[in-house]
Amino acid sequence: MLRSILLPLLLTLSPLLASAQSLEDELRAAEQQLAAALVAKDATAFERLLAPGFVLRGAPDVSRAVWIKNAIAMCWGDRFDISEFSASGQTDQVAVVSLLLTTAQDPVTCEPAVIRSLITDVWVREGTGWRLALRHSTPPAESVAAQFAKLDPPPPLWEGSAELSLVATGGNTDTQTLGAGASVTWRPGPWTTRGRAAFVRSATDDAVTAESLVAELRPSRALSPRAEVYARGEYLVDRFSGIDNRTTVDAGFGWLLFERKPHTLKVDGGVGVTREARLAGGDETFRAATAGAVYTWQIAPTATLNEQPLLSVAFGEAGNWRLQNSLNLTVTMTRRLSVRLAHELKRINRPVPGFRRMDTVLSAALVARF
Repeated sequence: MLRSILLPLLLTLSPLLASAQSLEDELRAAEQQLAAALVAKDATAFERLLAPGFVLRGAPDVSRAVWIKNAIAMCWGDRFDISEFSASGQTDQVAVVSLLLTTAQDPVTCEPAVIRSLITDVWVREGTGWRLALRHSTPPAESVAAQFAKLDPPPPLWEGSAELSLVATGGNTDTQTLGAGASVTWRPGPWTTRGRAAFVRSATDDAVTAESLVAELRPSRALSPRAEVYARGEYLVDRFSGIDNRTTVDAGFGWLLFERKPHTLKVDGGVGVTREARLAGGDETFRAATAGAVYTWQIAPTATLNEQPLLSVAFGEAGNWRLQNSLNLTVTMTRRLSVRLAHELKRINRPVPGFRRMDTVLSAALVARF
């Protein structure tokens, strides 16, 4: 009785098993041909084996033409091995293959090496043969953690901060120095607009001895992950330096020059116009070239060092230049609160008569983020 049941079952399954084996053999042969073409750098074989819409999945994806170009240009050694092969037919026209490909040379340096790639391929049947439509390749991993990528979250649409510093003395002389500032950032799509304002006021025995105010607005638009164009407007009152007010408008191009954590360096350059009303010596209006940079060093998870120099040189007057440099150390205490130590240097090469070329401000402030 058992024999009468098994015999028809085997007769029914045999064509299916043979078909599955035939499919696996066909796909294994296709993978062997593709790997052999890789080692031999055979462009003709690539054209035959890759579907017209082939893509190598990645970030970003690699097109068919670029994949073939890289396959021919890089080093793969003179031998290959395919192991851990498995294939499954999704339909009569589509199949998924998984395998471990081993080659014998570093593709970039061309030095002898054991290079292993865990590959998932999607093949489509065109006519009587199989052509590769999609490939995903990754190093083989021993840990489940390798399946995941930890990325920084995108920056928020809005963010801002406010800070306050105060120094007061009493006794023979009463002095007070008050510093306050605020900044806000808005990121709608490819645009980023940053605004900031800072105020410093000093008084001795109830008489104001000096004060300064700066307000800045800087919209920029990203052209690529590294490049941007920007415009900037700044209004300055700096009676420490003899400047009743100064208005600057400029525009230019910025570039992310270096980004390798914990260090980041951005540079920019532009042209603009400055109008400066002075307390003595007459006013000045001139066109100028500007060059700046922003350097950031993430010293520790809770400590960041930031430096921002900005140089402005009047056209046709090499001696008429201004330099600002801000150096800040920020230490985070909580998610919302931090302490900032700041050193600001301002130099005017042709100062207001009766005033010095250089001023410095050293401050410590409590900063609240929102």
